Amino acid sequence: MERYSVARVSGPSDEIITRAEARLHLKIDSDQTADDALIDLLTTAAREDAEDFTNRCFVYSTWELRLDAFPDRAFNEILLPRPPLISINSVRYVDADGATQTLGSDNWYADAKSEPARLRPAYGLAWPATRAQMNAVMVSYLAGYPPIEAGSPLDTTTNVPAAAKAAVKLILGHLYANREAVMAMPGGVAAIEIPMGAQYLLWKLRVQDYRLSH
Repeated sequence: MERYSVARVSGPSDEIITRAEARLHLKIDSDQTADDALIDLLTTAAREDAEDFTNRCFVYSTWELRLDAFPDRAFNEILLPRPPLISINSVRYVDADGATQTLGSDNWYADAKSEPARLRPAYGLAWPATRAQMNAVMVSYLAGYPPIEAGSPLDTTTNVPAAAKAAVKLILGHLYANREAVMAMPGGVAAIEIPMGAQYLLWKLRVQDYRLSH
């Protein structure tokens, strides 16, 4: 099993639901603004929890996957977490001399239709050798649901599945109504209990959490 880490390095400018949609779901009048900051915070927490549950990315975000080396097994395939994949920004690696190199796009092929997406060397090629160090391979990519019309202003939520939006609203309502229901886990990690109705909506969107290479 290859060691890896994956992290969102730049997040969305817009949320999966608007503040107005959140207010409507929570039955808060438009002139009641005292909880606006809290609503925004809980909306983000609800969306992130839904993403974690489904292993997806619902809104445009840049992610970086780091591996200790390129895979050397069948197909030499790297799986990119948090589909759907929009595009690959760069594939970089630390060569045997310790210099960081960028692998040109003619050296690899990305299959965005698979979930999770797959990244392989181009036909007839192999991944280059890397230095024996941690995080020697770095793949930067854009993930999330694209706008409906190509070339339209970037709208991060137009193609998000309706089930995901509905689930986020249910999680938001649960968090807002039960603000002390977040359990403190060992190490100080907060765990959000996803309501059963939200789980039902999200199950059909869930992607299996495969290891990142075969």
